[in-house]
Amino acid sequence: MRRLLPLAAVLLAVVLTTGACTLQTVGAPTGDVTLNATFDDVQSLVAGHSVQVADVRIGTVTDVRLQGYRAKVTMSLQRRIPDGTTAKIAKTSILGENYVSLILPPGRGMTSGPFLPNGATIARTSVEPDIEQVTEKAGPLIDALSAQDVNAVLDAAANAFGGRGAELNKLIRDTTEITSTYDRSREDIATTIDNLARLGHDLAKGSPQLDALPVTLDRATTRLVHGRHHIKQTLVSLTDFARAGNKIFYPRHAARLRTLLTRLDAITNSMVRGKDDLKALIAQLQRWIDAPPITANGQLLIYVWLKGLITDTPAKTPSLLNLLEPPK
Repeated sequence: MRRLLPLAAVLLAVVLTTGACTLQTVGAPTGDVTLNATFDDVQSLVAGHSVQVADVRIGTVTDVRLQGYRAKVTMSLQRRIPDGTTAKIAKTSILGENYVSLILPPGRGMTSGPFLPNGATIARTSVEPDIEQVTEKAGPLIDALSAQDVNAVLDAAANAFGGRGAELNKLIRDTTEITSTYDRSREDIATTIDNLARLGHDLAKGSPQLDALPVTLDRATTRLVHGRHHIKQTLVSLTDFARAGNKIFYPRHAARLRTLLTRLDAITNSMVRGKDDLKALIAQLQRWIDAPPITANGQLLIYVWLKGLITDTPAKTPSLLNLLEPPK
């Protein structure tokens, strides 16, 4: 019975592994878009592993097979992928599974075309180094270091950092703060890069106009240089004309201008002195307007009393009957 336990454990592990892959493949998202990519090394990538864009799963690896000396990976995607996208074999964590990371071209999104056609092959691929590969490459270096070399390195580090613990801690804190700041500004930096890409795209659209701009500036500069003499001559002529006007018109008409100003000042003073008489006249006119109308024989009689025109003496003031009598 004890001899059967190791065999049962192995069979159980095989069944669990197979079942896990099967469940992973069954539950993986698939779509109508099929793309291929060829890698020099797929590490531990198998069918059922995910295909991600910006850490978002959009598809699944459906097949991994050898094509010549490279590995061909077939993917089933739920979304169309822009042309120019690159593929990279990455890993979710140190002990996690591999996946295919699709990296969109700069300034492009999932909604902007042109897109890769169905069944196309991604041309540019890469592989993220695995921890085993890094360890394998570091192995010869570690083996080359003897215990004496390691001690020398540690002694040198101790001498370098001796008494500088506070500075080292401050440096680490500053580095952490800078890293956190860049992490918080990641979206703003990405937006800025996208806007710069759009600006470059717009400038690319207007490249014919930009190409013609130096020629246009050269023509404009040539015309300005050609017309510089005429512009200068015009300014000189205007200056001479102003000087001649000052010499001719000002001496001749200065006396008349002073006389006109003197007369205008006298008229202004007279108007100021006669403002009381003007107010009295306006008051009399207002009283005449406000007075009730006078009628005689059904006719409306209107009298206009102006100051100085009719005196206030009874002998000279005509009566209403004298005005109504016919002339003799």
